[in-house]
Amino acid sequence: MEYITQLDFILEELSADYKKILKGVNFYPDEAPISTKEEITQKVMEKFTTQEWEINILYHQLFIDKYIKSIDPLIITLDGLIFLRNGGYKQKTILFEAEITRIKTLENDLKKYSLGLMIFTGVVALGTVISAWFFAIEIWKYYNK
Repeated sequence: MEYITQLDFILEELSADYKKILKGVNFYPDEAPISTKEEITQKVMEKFTTQEWEINILYHQLFIDKYIKSIDPLIITLDGLIFLRNGGYKQKTILFEAEITRIKTLENDLKKYSLGLMIFTGVVALGTVISAWFFAIEIWKYYNK
């Protein structure tokens, strides 16, 4: 669950960085600018005490899911922005767990209905056998008077 929070955090930081880019050029006095990837990596490492190799795996997951355009430079996609606005990975996990609960409920209901149908079929079969015996006896009585 912690990785889900980290993935959402990365998307939020990318969204905030995208908003900064739209405001204009930033000048850095006496220091070289750091890339978005380095900046977000530092923030994730500080906030979650995650190692750099784990963060790289998170970046690759975001890239595979097509929520970032590239890893270096780190650029969020429109799908990533929409996904983030719809709740991100946390909401996706909640919906997935709700779907699993719904499927389990349907499976349990199906088992109950299957048992009821099996009992009903057994009763109908028993009634058919009894009526067949009854008619067989009646036919035998009719021809053996």
